[in-house]
Amino acid sequence: MRTSLQSHVSAANALTARWCAQVRADDFVVSGAGVYPLLALLASAAAGPARDELAAAIGVPIQTGQDAALGLLRDLERAEAVSAALGIWVRRDLPLHEEWSDRLPAGTIARLAGQDVLDAWAARHTDGLIERFPLEVNPDALLVLATALVAKTRWRVPFEVGTLMPKNGPWQGHRGPGLARTSNDPTNAAILDAPQPVTRVVVEGVADLDVHLLIGAGTPDAVLDTGLAALADAVPIRTDLPVGTEAPGLTVRTESIMSNSDQLRIQVPPFEIRSTHDLLAGAGLFGLATASDCTHGHFPAISPLPLCVGQGVQEVLARFTHEGFEAAAMTTFTLRAASAPLRRHRATVVSAIFDRPFGFLAVHRPTGMAVVTGWVATPPDSAFGTAGSR
Repeated sequence: MRTSLQSHVSAANALTARWCAQVRADDFVVSGAGVYPLLALLASAAAGPARDELAAAIGVPIQTGQDAALGLLRDLERAEAVSAALGIWVRRDLPLHEEWSDRLPAGTIARLAGQDVLDAWAARHTDGLIERFPLEVNPDALLVLATALVAKTRWRVPFEVGTLMPKNGPWQGHRGPGLARTSNDPTNAAILDAPQPVTRVVVEGVADLDVHLLIGAGTPDAVLDTGLAALADAVPIRTDLPVGTEAPGLTVRTESIMSNSDQLRIQVPPFEIRSTHDLLAGAGLFGLATASDCTHGHFPAISPLPLCVGQGVQEVLARFTHEGFEAAAMTTFTLRAASAPLRRHRATVVSAIFDRPFGFLAVHRPTGMAVVTGWVATPPDSAFGTAGSR
């Protein structure tokens, strides 16, 4: 495991940890990696208190905010099992400063041309996992920013499909679908020695994406925070587990088996979780408290017109089955005019129409970036198919 992460990866993982601490839901999934690039782009274009708040949220020097945003997206674009896209749509009557727009990747900016175009972009850049844009764009939206992330991998060692019947704990008495497998790499199991220890099992994908399964006695945010901290070796990771070791969900014992090598046995329920988050409901967490105050503008580097954040939504899907894992995240913000409405001028317009509870991290192995992070609070019922739908 690496001992340090790139600054933008570390900052995105830290945002994910803070976000998980504030989510109030049983089952949930979030993508700090999806929202971070947009916050960094906004931070690099902001002024005044909005700039300070966004700078604190992204955790890197404000002068490098745009570089951090684009660097994180480039990391994901170079990945085998993860892809990322950035889209910006501008209404025809919003002028942009060329110093801002010219620094964005070619092809990023397009005209804002209706909900159908946005829906098609979402489906295309999430491989159809998210079929519609996460929000209905308000008529007063002048600029829309979005990221799309998709992560897919097959397991190196597939699972057998069976039944999960917990003998104790909060799921005792449940009977539902379960996955099981045995492999010859027990070092994929570890104890994370936080004040409340967490058991971590790494389920390796065939490409560069793994899923870290995490179980502990603490709260969901404490368990996930420990798993995220371990990505940078910020907590001790103990893989030497002698006979007699016990930890949450973990025992180590001697058995008589046919194989002459040590084994790792895993039992886990399949799961599918879809979450939608109103990002302005947590405006303080994302550094948007001032930026979403529309009594005046906050982004002078983007346009000469005063702009504020009008909407912010993220939709995330994560699915764990016997064959592999797939996830997608769509994150979007809209900017609208602040204070007085835009001045309109009469002009000639020519139109041409051509018609137990456990957490999980999906981790990009080379960088240590948590692409999506979530919590499974309730097991799937018998209606959950082996293909992973419920």
